[in-house]
Amino acid sequence: MVGAILLAFWLAPYFSGERLINPVLWSLGPLTLYWYGTLMALAVVVGFAWLSREPRAQWLTEHLLYLVVWGVVGGMVGARAGFVLLAWPSFVGQGAEIFNLQAGGLSIHGAVVGAALMLWWYCRRHRLATLRVFDTLVPALVLGQIIGRFGNFFNQEAFGPPTDLPWKMFVASPWRPVGLSEFEFFHPTFLYSALGLVVVLLIVLAVRRASPYAGAAFLAYVVSYSGLRFAIEWLRVDSVVWGALTIAQWASIALAILAGVIGLVLSRRRRV
Repeated sequence: MVGAILLAFWLAPYFSGERLINPVLWSLGPLTLYWYGTLMALAVVVGFAWLSREPRAQWLTEHLLYLVVWGVVGGMVGARAGFVLLAWPSFVGQGAEIFNLQAGGLSIHGAVVGAALMLWWYCRRHRLATLRVFDTLVPALVLGQIIGRFGNFFNQEAFGPPTDLPWKMFVASPWRPVGLSEFEFFHPTFLYSALGLVVVLLIVLAVRRASPYAGAAFLAYVVSYSGLRFAIEWLRVDSVVWGALTIAQWASIALAILAGVIGLVLSRRRRV
C-alpha cells in the first residue's frame, strides 16, 4: 500500500506534463538501458522472489529457477512470434524486421502460449505435474504483468482517447496518434489494465485456494485476463483492427475458448 502511494506521487508530474517522459533510463556510449526492458527484468525478479517465499511453491524448490528461466525464454519467443504472425502482412519482404525488437511488437497472448508450451516441455522432461506447476506459477505471472504494464507508460503507448478526467495522462506530441495531435491528455489505459490485473490476481489466488482441481487457477487466469483485455481494447486508440474487433480481442476470444475446451476435457476426465 505504501509502495503504491509513493509510486502515485512519483508518477504525478509525468501524468500532468510537468515532467516529460524519457523512455531511456540510462545511456553510456553505445549502451542504452530502456525503462521498458528494465521493468520487464524487474517483473521477472519480483515474480521469482514471490515464488521463492511462497509456501505453495516449496515443492518446486530445486526446479524453480529453471522453470522461471525457461518460462521467460518461451514467453519472449512466443510474444514476438505471436505479434509477427498477427501482423504478418507488414513483415512480407522484410524478414530482417522480424528480429528487430527495438521497433517494438510483442503479444501478451503469444507470450502466455509460448511460456505454457516451454513449461509443458520442461515438466514432461522432469516428470512434474504440469497443471500443478501452472497453478503454482500463475500468480507470479500476473504480478509480473502488473509491473510490466508501466513499461507502456514510459514508452508512451497503450493509451486511450483524449480526456479531461482528473487521472488523465499527458502524451508528448511525437507519440500522439494521427488525427489527435492537438490533444495533450489521454486515458491511461495501461493503468486501467494494471488495476484490472490486481483483480485478476485476487481471482487466481481465490480459485487456487478454493478449488481442489489442478489447473483451475491457471484456467481462471486465462479466462479473466482475456475478459479484461477484451474490455480494455475498446478504449485503446493504437490497436490494429481486424473487421469489427482488434487483433488482441480476437486473440482474447481464442484463448478464452481454448481455456473453456481444456476445462471441459479435464472435468470429463475427473468424472471417469
